[in-house]
Amino acid sequence: MRRRQSHPLQLDLFPFLSILACTIGTLILLVVVISASGLGRERSNVQILARENAQNGERTPHYLECRREGVIIHPQKVLVPKADLDQPTSTLGILLANLRRQGDREYIIIAVRPDGFDCFEEVRYQAEQAGVALGYEPFNAEWKLCVPAPGQGNCS
Repeated sequence: MRRRQSHPLQLDLFPFLSILACTIGTLILLVVVISASGLGRERSNVQILARENAQNGERTPHYLECRREGVIIHPQKVLVPKADLDQPTSTLGILLANLRRQGDREYIIIAVRPDGFDCFEEVRYQAEQAGVALGYEPFNAEWKLCVPAPGQGNCS
């Protein structure tokens, strides 16, 4: 009598692995496309906020924007022309005098546009002369500055 040889059951995993590899490849492609589409978008509205963990945590910030034509005081959006920056009777001079009287309760945050470095240097000099604390942030020319209204945490 002949014995029958038992063959172990062989299972071919090649179709499963190829489907798995195609699925992983598709998911990677999807992640790359979604990431690339998010990188291509420019931010249009940018908000500068005082950090809660900064050393100025208890102070109230005042926001300025240095541009080529002068300094814009936010949120009122008052433009102080470049020629009037050193005048004590200008809106900037009055603001710095008020901040000097306030002492350690208020400070300035300045958004510096690429074309506004000359104005920034003048504002920084005047703020240091007045003893007013300040912070500054380089700001892209295409971005629109969004300054929160007093009493609001962010822009609407």
